Amino acid sequence: MLNKVCFLFFAATVAGCIYCPSVLVAGAYGQQKGHFFYSLQSYYYSTDQYIDEKSDRHDRGGTYTKFELNPYLEYGVTDKDTVTVNSFYNWLTDDAPGSTRKTQGVTDLEIGWQHRILTGKNRVAAIHGMVIIPAGYSIDDDPRLGYNRFGAEASLLYGQSFKLSDKYGFVDLRLGYRDYLGYPSSQIRGNATVGYDILTRWQLLAAGDLQYGLKDGHGKQLGLNLQAQPNYRLLKLSLGARFRINAQYSLVVGGYQHVWGEETGGGGGGYVSLWYSN
Repeated sequence: MLNKVCFLFFAATVAGCIYCPSVLVAGAYGQQKGHFFYSLQSYYYSTDQYIDEKSDRHDRGGTYTKFELNPYLEYGVTDKDTVTVNSFYNWLTDDAPGSTRKTQGVTDLEIGWQHRILTGKNRVAAIHGMVIIPAGYSIDDDPRLGYNRFGAEASLLYGQSFKLSDKYGFVDLRLGYRDYLGYPSSQIRGNATVGYDILTRWQLLAAGDLQYGLKDGHGKQLGLNLQAQPNYRLLKLSLGARFRINAQYSLVVGGYQHVWGEETGGGGGGYVSLWYSN
């Protein structure tokens, strides 16, 4: 019984590593040579529920919260090749089951290379490879900052612009495979983002993000009665709005929710981001 309670407690905290909405990550278009895109994003996540292995929701007996700062950079090396750098700093608080625990620090660094393989009149396709480098935190932290595992991800990206009712929009799709070298399980990752100019300066952004664990990982023992389970599955939906301040700066705000999952958290939150491109 004690082992089951510890597992359920751990499953509820897993969401702290995987909650971020993906509407702001690299799209298929990339950057032209010498141009760059930079964003400083802040996320807030909170949950008092966990989702079990049967996708049922349960009260976790306390609230887990996470605040994250996420600097992100794209730089065009050539007209077809873009370097991406993604970093994170987290503040975590967990008051379940009855005592408050806090952790803060730098988490994983994600460095990638994107290459455009197809360019059409209104469409583009690209491939993206990425390595995941842990920043030296301990997996024994409570709550923990991440998996403390090196990993890699390969993705296929497709983007297309369109015009509807005299206004412009875009669709951006991503399908990838991520491997953490044994723990947690490898994952199929999919994302679909749609943007539409509702007004001259305002753009609506909607996204769905799927992280589907393949259940091929190995658990890690964290204590006598606590084992880090390697598997989770999660579907997140987000909705936001972008305000174009001028030709270079944009402000983006939105919210997101975990709508389905297995062995993960059941919460949601919001985000604010400042974009700059030259």
